[in-house]
Amino acid sequence: MSNQRDMGDQSLPKLQGAARKQLRYAYQIRDLYAVKNPGAEILHTETQAKYWIENRSSLIGDVVLPKRLPPLSGAKNEKQIKLAFAIRAKVQSVLPESPMLRSQTDVLFWISNRRVFDFAYLGYLYAPAENAD
Repeated sequence: MSNQRDMGDQSLPKLQGAARKQLRYAYQIRDLYAVKNPGAEILHTETQAKYWIENRSSLIGDVVLPKRLPPLSGAKNEKQIKLAFAIRAKVQSVLPESPMLRSQTDVLFWISNRRVFDFAYLGYLYAPAENAD
């Protein structure tokens, strides 16, 4: 098993020293830092998850990291699952903090309401800017 984690065209060492949930969080921080600082030496030398978590503010600032959504259930086939995930992702891109993203886990809810979400999404995309005349 490799001790490297692929990050685009570079390999980064795996993080260690934390519980699974903390590791996931540390990876999010490091990955975001890597996007903004791709050649930074620290990406290859600092492998403790604790470091990335404790220094989050100085490394990535006040960026809000996306929360993991609960799994969807109630699908009859793979096509329904993919469609429901795509619809929910579209809603998340416009309303990332909506409680509906976490409370509605039924595939059929997302599929049945997809037209409503499409109209809301289009309304968001084409709404005039605040300072538009």
